[in-house]
Amino acid sequence: MLNFPFVSLFVFIMFFGSLFSLSSAHWFAVWLGLELNLMGFIPIMVQKSTSEETESGVKYFLIQASGSALFLLGLMMMNWSFSSWDMNFYSSFLNSGFVFFGLLMKLGGAPLHFWVPSVVAGLSWFSNFLLLTLQKVGPLFMICCFLNLSTHLLVALVIMSSLFGGVGGVNQTSLRALMAYSSILHMGWMLAGASVSWMVCFIYFFFYCLILVFFVLLLITEESLNMSQFNNIFLWDGHSRNYLVFMLLSLGGMPPMLGFFSKWLILMGLLSFGNVLIVMILAVGSMASLYYYLVLSFSLFMSDSMESMKNRLAPSKLFWIGGLVTASGLVVPFWLSAL
Repeated sequence: MLNFPFVSLFVFIMFFGSLFSLSSAHWFAVWLGLELNLMGFIPIMVQKSTSEETESGVKYFLIQASGSALFLLGLMMMNWSFSSWDMNFYSSFLNSGFVFFGLLMKLGGAPLHFWVPSVVAGLSWFSNFLLLTLQKVGPLFMICCFLNLSTHLLVALVIMSSLFGGVGGVNQTSLRALMAYSSILHMGWMLAGASVSWMVCFIYFFFYCLILVFFVLLLITEESLNMSQFNNIFLWDGHSRNYLVFMLLSLGGMPPMLGFFSKWLILMGLLSFGNVLIVMILAVGSMASLYYYLVLSFSLFMSDSMESMKNRLAPSKLFWIGGLVTASGLVVPFWLSAL
C-alpha cells in the first residue's frame, strides 16, 4: 500500500518542479525546476526500500545526474557566448548537442534509452506511471518549443526509436518490459510530432497518458487483489484480462482504439510536410510493436476454453470503462478535423 501523506508531499514537489520549468523565462530556472522535479521523484521510487527499487533508484539518479550535467554544460557555454540565460539563445549550443542530448537522456529516447528497461523492471506500477508520464513533461516541452530539430537528426532518432522500441519488445513476457520498450517507441512518435507542431506532440502525449492511467489502474488493482498469481496474467479474472487486451491494443495503435487516431494525426501532419521517409519508418516500428501486443492478446484469449470464456464475458464496470476509453477513438476524427 502507498503511504499517501508521504507520496502526496513528494508528488506535489514533482508537480511544482515541472511547473517551475514550464513557466520559466531563463534556462537556468528550467534546469533548477528539472532538478527539483528529480528530487521529488527519487523518494517515491524507493519508498518500499526493496532491493529492486533501490537498484532502480540509484540507476535513475545517476542517469538523470548525467543528463543534468550535459544540460548545464550547454547552458554554461551559452552564457559564456552571449552573457545571458535568456531562452531565445538556443541555436549555438544546439549545434554542440549538449543541451539536446542532455534532455534526450532524461526522456529515455533512443539512442540514450539503455537505462529505461532496467529502471522500469524494479519499480512499482505507480512509480512507473510517474516515470513514463510526468517525468517527461518538462524535457519534452523544452525540446518541442525551443529546440529546432534538423531533418537528418530527426530521421536518425525515429529510426533508432522504432528499431529499439519495436524489435526490443518482441518475445518479452514481462508487462514492465513491454511498457519500457513501448515508451521508447512512443518517444519516437512524440519527437516526430514535434517536427509538425508542439500541439500535435502534446495531443499524442495526452492520449498516451490517458491510456496509461487505465492500464496502470488495472495492474495496481489486480496486484492488490491477487498477489499470489499476479505475475501470471493467464490466471487473472476474465474481466481483467479483457480489459488488459483493450489497453494493449490501444497502446499498439490498433484501429479503432484511441492510440490509433493519435498516431494518425502525426502521420497526416508529416505527410503534409512531405516527410514520407519518417512516415514509413514509424509505420514499420508500429507494426513490430503491434505484433507483440497481438501475440500477447491472442494468448490471453486462447488460454481458456471457449465455454469458460463465454462465462467470463459478462459485463463489469472495469471492462466497460476500459472499452469506452479505448474505443472513444471513434469520435476523435470529428473533433480533430474541427481542430
